[in-house]
Amino acid sequence: MTAPYDEDPVWEAAWAWVQREFDQDTFDAAARAEMTAWLLADPLHRARYDEAARLWLLAGMVPRRTGG
Repeated sequence: MTAPYDEDPVWEAAWAWVQREFDQDTFDAAARAEMTAWLLADPLHRARYDEAARLWLLAGMVPRRTGG
């Protein structure tokens, strides 16, 4: 069985944008403009980005394991 987004280039791009935006200090105005252009290029881009962003935020709510 495959996951719904296996081998989906739009999902992969959306996930990469989310990681860049939320996890890197190097997300500057140029990166924001590039991402905005990508989001506006196709409604599916925005849909996948929104899904990826929700997943990112939900994952951040999961407590980290502590050593021990």
